[in-house]
Amino acid sequence: MIRQGATMLNSPAVWFPDNVASAWQLKQQLGSEACMIAGGTLLQTHWQKGVEYPRHLISLEQIKEMQGCENVIFNGEAGIRIGALTTLAACKEYPSLIKKIPLLEEAVKNVAAPAIRNRATIGGNIAGGFGDLIPALFALDASISFYNGSDVQSETLSRCRYSSNDLILTTIFVPDRLELDRKSFFYKKHGFREAFTPSIVTISGCCQLNEQKEAVYVRLAAGGGTTQPQRLYECEELLQGSTLTNELLTNLFQAIKAEFHAATDAFTTEDYKKTVAANMIVSKIASLAG
Repeated sequence: MIRQGATMLNSPAVWFPDNVASAWQLKQQLGSEACMIAGGTLLQTHWQKGVEYPRHLISLEQIKEMQGCENVIFNGEAGIRIGALTTLAACKEYPSLIKKIPLLEEAVKNVAAPAIRNRATIGGNIAGGFGDLIPALFALDASISFYNGSDVQSETLSRCRYSSNDLILTTIFVPDRLELDRKSFFYKKHGFREAFTPSIVTISGCCQLNEQKEAVYVRLAAGGGTTQPQRLYECEELLQGSTLTNELLTNLFQAIKAEFHAATDAFTTEDYKKTVAANMIVSKIASLAG
């Protein structure tokens, strides 16, 4: 473990553990005076807003086990393991990820500006709790693994109560349970500027139809900006096994507004975000039907 001293007045000391256990132990020792950091892009925005620097930064960038992508069998299921320290830009460098998970590729290229994607990590996007990748990962039934001080645990991301204060996110697993062509999934951000600022609403989903236009596989999620991402389970149940009709899409619109819990902020209201999310999802589902 390497410690780099502060080089400027009031700047934090930076620690560089080389394994997850050391990073976790260091956080326990330093407590609330320390913060873990990967790419640092989210923390940088906080500091620019006047949030005080912590006394210690625990950099995770030297932990090799948290980097890269590979095809794996996890809990008996084939899929792709993505290290939490993998940058968003690097995700596009793995052919198997692009081929098998085009939805994630679509989401990654719509997050921030290229310079940010070169530093921002997929784990950091998740750990912040409001990242624009989370709706896409919900729609993909992704799981995350995290270190709790004694061992590594895994849970489905959409049902996980992961807290970045007590745990270290190590990997993301995306199952390869069905081949999704580009007509079966969608991802879209609605914001002030499409890719360069936090979104107002972000939606994502998978909807596979059979020849009778019945929905045989459905996943829907929404979030964005100050609204925590959510999996829309009730809306999925409404669509599952049903034939897409104008009446069903009208009912889906109302169901999304009822289930999606959006946050009012300084720029937009809860009802506006609900309406935008419903319009976007219904439009995408309708377009999949042709």
